[in-house]
Amino acid sequence: MWPPVDGCGLPGNPAALRMLDIMKTIHNSVGAMKVAVTRNTVFAFKARPELAPKGLINGTFVMAAHESGGEPGKEFSRLVVTVELETKDGNNQPFRVTKAYNLLGRGVSAFVQDFQAWSGLELTDDDLYSEFDAQKLITGKPVIVNVEHRKVGKDWEAYIAAFHPAGYKPDVTVGETAATTTEKAA
Repeated sequence: MWPPVDGCGLPGNPAALRMLDIMKTIHNSVGAMKVAVTRNTVFAFKARPELAPKGLINGTFVMAAHESGGEPGKEFSRLVVTVELETKDGNNQPFRVTKAYNLLGRGVSAFVQDFQAWSGLELTDDDLYSEFDAQKLITGKPVIVNVEHRKVGKDWEAYIAAFHPAGYKPDVTVGETAATTTEKAA
C-alpha cells in the first residue's frame, strides 16, 4: 500500500479514501445514482492536443491565401500557406500545418527564400510587383516539410520550419555538420 500523502489522490491517501467512502454512501443511499471512480497512480496533469509529428514529412500544398484587414493603424497583410501531410491523426484524417508570412514586414523575403528552397526558382522584383498567384503556383504540388513544435501561450502547435522539394533527402556525413542535397523532382 502507498504511504499516505496529503492533498494527493494516490492510493492510501486518507482524503481520497474518505471521498471514496462518501461517494459509496451517496450511491448506497440514492440507489439509482451511479458514480464511477477510477484510481490511477500515473496520469497527465494536462491534455495536449494531437499534433503532427516532428520531422521531415511528405505533403501536398492545399492552399495559399492572402489575408488582410484590421483597423487604421493596426492593419495586417499576410500570406498563409497550408500543407496537408501524408501522416494521419487518430481519426485517420491527414494533419494540416500552416505557415504565415507577414507581408508588412520581413515576410516577403522569407516567402521568397522558402519558395526558392522548394521550387528551385528565383522570384525577381518584377515577379513581386506584378500580380502574383501563389495559389496557382503551388496548390496540388508535392512538398516535404520540416515540422517542429512550439509553445504559443499555453498551447502547443505544430509548425512548418522549412519547405523542401519532393525527393529531398538530408545528407549527414559522420564528423561534419548536416549538409543538404536535393534530388531534382521530375
